[in-house]
Amino acid sequence: MIREYFALDKVFAVSNRRAKKFLRLSLELRDLARSITELRGGPLNNLSPAMKSKGFTLLELVVACTILLLLSTLATTTTYNFVQAAANLKAQYSNVFNIMALSKALTSAKMNYATDLAMLLAQASNTNNPNPTLQTQITQEIGQWNTSAQQNDNPSLIGQLINPPQLQGLPIAPINSPPSRSYLPASRNVPVTTYMNGNPVTTYVLVQITDIDSLLRAYQLTDDGTPTGNVIATIQVGPMLDVTNHVRPTLPTIDWKAGTVQEIQY
Repeated sequence: MIREYFALDKVFAVSNRRAKKFLRLSLELRDLARSITELRGGPLNNLSPAMKSKGFTLLELVVACTILLLLSTLATTTTYNFVQAAANLKAQYSNVFNIMALSKALTSAKMNYATDLAMLLAQASNTNNPNPTLQTQITQEIGQWNTSAQQNDNPSLIGQLINPPQLQGLPIAPINSPPSRSYLPASRNVPVTTYMNGNPVTTYVLVQITDIDSLLRAYQLTDDGTPTGNVIATIQVGPMLDVTNHVRPTLPTIDWKAGTVQEIQY
């Protein structure tokens, strides 16, 4: 966002410099035209009284028309740059909005899953009614998650959130209809805006979320902002709490257009 505001300021600065440059050029051309007129013997003497009163020669008129064309080009270019900057700023705002929406969904999914595992582990470790088998299963699940996070195997982590293991006592996440064990939404209605005769038309595309790519497409993190575009964002889900190995949980990170001036990390 900040880069786009600076880009907009840069457009205005460039426009001002161009305007001053063309103004200096116009004054120099006018002086040159008058000098040529004087060297050619003062053609104003051969003009009609009406044209003498105006004080313009044919050369000056040509120069004036040339300057007018230059200024018209400048105005058109400046307007185009301004419109492009405004469009880019709007697109960047939409990208930030989508990134924040995905971050909220992904953070909730990871933290809810980690909380459920911790609560289930506490119940299985109850000294009055221990469940060693379930303890082992949960410990293995947490270990598998943290190993995948350490190896940056983020597709596997997304897969675990979409299809968590069938552990005894693991609650059903009530975020989908009908309720399922998925901690992430099973689908998302994506608004897609097109233009017909200059008027915006918004339609909705239902995207089924099954893996990391479909998750990113469902939140429009693509090169054209639609579910069918090329994915240009990555996700780092990070480890969850592991008391035994002193591993602290981290929030997921979304990286948009990594390595470019438009990069956004959230």
